[in-house]
Amino acid sequence: MIDKNVIVEIIFQCIEDINNENGIDIAKDLNTKLFGSDSELDSILLVNLIVAVEENIEELSGKYIPIADERAFSLEDSPFKSIETLADYIKVLLNE
Repeated sequence: MIDKNVIVEIIFQCIEDINNENGIDIAKDLNTKLFGSDSELDSILLVNLIVAVEENIEELSGKYIPIADERAFSLEDSPFKSIETLADYIKVLLNE
């Protein structure tokens, strides 16, 4: 089973790739906002991040985990609020 630290490292690596590809500097910190007015990511970059994380999780676990599905958007607390909330949400999905 993949632990939260590994998930966070995957997210950080995906953010690093987005930073390098787009000439930006999104912080790799658990509190970094991924969605909303405080986020440095626009909607396209958020989608790119989600797809990259899904691909990396699948490569590591051998299991496809849809992160941005109806369930994620129906939650009262968005899993896309920060890197930490995203990692926590992915951990829940992997444990199902």
